Formats: sequence, structure tokens, C-alpha cells
Amino acid sequence: MKLVSYEVQTQLGRFERIGALAHDRVVDLTAACTAYFSESQDANAALRQAEALVPPDMIRFLEGGDSGREMAGKALAYAGERLQAEAQPLGPQGQRLAFEEAEIRWLAPVPRPPMIRDGILLLDHYRLGMERLFKIAEKDRMPEAARNMPIFWKPSRAAVAGHREPIRWPRYSQKLDYEFELGAYIGKRGKDIPADQAKQHIAGYTIFNDLGLRDIQPAELSLRMGPAKAKDFETSKIMGPCLVTADELPSVDNLRLVTRVNGEVWFDGRLSNWAFTFEDLIAYVSRDETVNVGDFFGSGPPAHSVGFEIDRWIKPGDVQFQRPAA
Repeated sequence: MKLVSYEVQTQLGRFERIGALAHDRVVDLTAACTAYFSESQDANAALRQAEALVPPDMIRFLEGGDSGREMAGKALAYAGERLQAEAQPLGPQGQRLAFEEAEIRWLAPVPRPPMIRDGILLLDHYRLGMERLFKIAEKDRMPEAARNMPIFWKPSRAAVAGHREPIRWPRYSQKLDYEFELGAYIGKRGKDIPADQAKQHIAGYTIFNDLGLRDIQPAELSLRMGPAKAKDFETSKIMGPCLVTADELPSVDNLRLVTRVNGEVWFDGRLSNWAFTFEDLIAYVSRDETVNVGDFFGSGPPAHSVGFEIDRWIKPGDVQFQRPAA
């Protein structure tokens, strides 16, 4: 499934919901589940059962594990049949089962991750960064520790934004840059997780755009702290639109990543040459530390895929699109 979180306007105000993509619509999974159950029971009982199995909050839904995902799959199939037969299918209490994209505001798949850890799992980007940002020579570019452990940093949860959210360019910088990465969400709580079991803890994957300010970043990192304001500002951690469930993406090795700016292709390459995997990072992080449902892990970008590496810079008003493919 391609799971999403979104905000929709109703007669009672704006509400956050979870859904899945089907037939070019966003299906409200809780509403679809309610309608599914209402075929065999009264509306109130159907709603209670649906909200218990497929709650309208992504973290609560992921905490439901396999039973919740199985029920969501049935609800999505049911809604798909209704969408093929009806222009605007409704639930037992008049609730809509699906929305057009223009009717919703996209949120990050997990709007408020408990924790964000962004790794550098593809070390070619790290090498290029040392050269371009800090003018460090080839022989000194890669610390030995970077080869021995999966390095990561912890962005702010307050910086998370959803698909199509306008980027707020910080007034203290002239060089805003993008980093398109793959992100993974935790679907099963754990501690001291072996790397060979870590995949069982991944709920699914999403696209991640980790924005940064290249004129601020070198000074912050030179102090052996940070990144700080070079990476954390409103809308700087863009996630989504979808959480693609892990069963639909059994391997993330060699995924194609295409980046377009105003329709022009700036990068077309592969997520390859992994020094470490998501499983390695989860195992490392979970040493004597619990990882929780909804926690987010970033891969870091492939080499030559970000602005400072190719000396191309986005400007106010630019429109960016990124697409991973097989």
C-alpha cells in the first residue's frame, strides 16, 4: 500500500486523517473501513470497530501491526470497488470515502515523528562534501570512523513538512540546497536489535528532502557541533507524499532517483554503493536505546545529486519534483 497522512476541511473544521492511494484518489482508510463493517452491523458499531483497527493517525495505525494493515488492505479494496461503481461513494453516516488531491493538504506520512535520525549511508556524498565544503584533500577526506560505524545526526521534529508544502527560505542565507534521500519508518518498537532482524522493524519507506544552507553549514561544522541552523528551520525536512509499505519494496538497493527542477532533470541515478544499510543504522542506534514506532531514518543522498556537488542552485519560486523508480 501507499499510505498517506493528510488534512481535509469538513463542516466541523479541519481534521488530520490517514489514507491510501487508489484510482487517482486518496481513500480515507478509517471511513472506508467503517463502510466495510457497516455492511454487516449498525453504523455506530462499525465506526467503533474501524477506529480500533484502522485509527485516523499514522503512528496509532502502525502500532496495530499486521492486523491493522490487513484490515486496511480489505478496506482499500472495498473502497476501490465502490469508486469504480460510484462517482462519490459515502459511508453509513454520509462520510466521504475518497478525495481528490486538490481537496486535501498533504502532511508528512508521519506528521510528527517521535525521533528523526538522518544517516550518511552512501559515503560518496560524504567524500564530496568534505572536498567541496571544506576543501579537504582526498587522503584526509574520509575519517576511519566513518568506515566503521553508520554516522547520523538528529534533525528537529519541528522542521517536518509534507509534500507540496511551500519552502520557507530563511532570511539569514543566500544558498539554499536540497538533498533527496530515501527514508524509512519504524513500525515495530525495539531495543538492541540485531542487524539481521532489523528489517522486521521497518514499516515502509518514503522520499525525503533534507534542505540545507550551504553558506552557513561550513562554519557550524567547523566547531565540531551541529549542523544547527544550517539544517534546522521551518519546512526543511520534507517527507512524502507516501509511506510505501515494506512488503511492496522488499529491496531498496539500486533504486532509481530522478530529480527535476522546473521540469528539467538535474539528476538521474541510483541509490547504490551503500556503505551501510538501514538495518545497520537501526542496529547501531538501538544499542541500549529504544527505537519507537514512527521513528524516521534517512539514508543520505547519492553522490552528484545535490546542488553544491554540481554547482546548481535553486531559487525562490522554483518547483522541485523527485521520483524514485525501480
